[in-house]
Amino acid sequence: MNPAKALWKKRLAAHIRTNARYTVYAGQSGFFLFVLAVFLASSYMYGKVLERLPDTFPHALVISCIVTPFLAVSPIRTLLREADLIFLVPMEARIGPYFRGALRYSFLTQSFAVLLAVFTVMPLYRHGFGTDAAAPLAVLAFALALKFANLLGAWLESSFVRAEYRALFRLTRWLADAAAVYALYRFGLIAGLIAFAAAAAIMSLWAFRTRKLVVNWTYLRLMETRHRTTLLLFFNSFVDVDELPNRVKPRRLLARLAKRIPLRQPNAFLYLYLLTLLRSELFGILCRLTLVAAAILLCLSTPGLYAIVYALFFIVTSVQLTTLSRFHRHSVWPALYPIPSALRHNSAVRVALGAKLVQAVILLLPALRATVFTPWLLLLPVAAALVAYTSTMRAIRNDHRGGLK
Repeated sequence: MNPAKALWKKRLAAHIRTNARYTVYAGQSGFFLFVLAVFLASSYMYGKVLERLPDTFPHALVISCIVTPFLAVSPIRTLLREADLIFLVPMEARIGPYFRGALRYSFLTQSFAVLLAVFTVMPLYRHGFGTDAAAPLAVLAFALALKFANLLGAWLESSFVRAEYRALFRLTRWLADAAAVYALYRFGLIAGLIAFAAAAAIMSLWAFRTRKLVVNWTYLRLMETRHRTTLLLFFNSFVDVDELPNRVKPRRLLARLAKRIPLRQPNAFLYLYLLTLLRSELFGILCRLTLVAAAILLCLSTPGLYAIVYALFFIVTSVQLTTLSRFHRHSVWPALYPIPSALRHNSAVRVALGAKLVQAVILLLPALRATVFTPWLLLLPVAAALVAYTSTMRAIRNDHRGGLK
């Protein structure tokens, strides 16, 4: 067997074993029962919302906003390690089977998300276009072809030498995806295929005329680290993940917020955890969740559906923020501080509370549009604040009782 192909199979098997182990822990926590409950409740509300949608509802635009992220976000899981920058670079000319395996694996795993997105919006599509709607299998085939094209585009994007070219190429890819998806759902399969072909031709010509590396090892390794960190942070919500990498980003402007905390002994851990949130990968995850939520909320015009999406993203954010208190648990330095250890967890949940309140206010802003505004929507951040505050106080009391014992 080709050494590169054998290496990929070995790493993929180890990757699957690790994910399977942590998935079991997530299941034991009741997370999947929660997901099932959310799915059943959302399905019921989805049907009710469809019954009340007016004929003027922008079906194609809303569907495009929902489906496009599932297509455009196309990370390639290369499973590269730090040592590969030394030991695999010499065999770059023979490494093709390894990266082809990475592309196949990425396409297979991300196709499930595309399948979910396509069939989720299918009732909305049928509601808006009736008998003019394309066949579900044809729409799915189009979406999968577009997903594969995005993975190829992501690979070409990774080979660009300059970071600004990669960012511009990625933005253009998002716009091209949105145009192709909108053309499909608004004007039919033929229009979608024409938009797809035109976008593919333009992007291919652009990539051909741009300076590239055969394999941009450093960038691919950086992206793999980010993807792995995001996944492990999710699993860290259910169980301690020992191999969770601790990546720190300066973010000097944001870090200045921590300097506003008075320099007193009780605030030491508050300062530490605020800096931890602002400079860790967790902050990036929260920003992405907030942006995705805001984009979806901007496409909604039904107050009830708006409240459901608002609540779902608030819950997801709350789950993600539970990992903040796990930072520094195994670090020796906080133990050397002449400060009660109970303040560590209390400070972490207080910082998490502040982050949740900020997001709750931001996600209310799309509700101020005249097309969706209803006075009771103003109660959403109030309800979110009450829930967040109650859970925070309960966590602090439990931690205090544990300290007394």
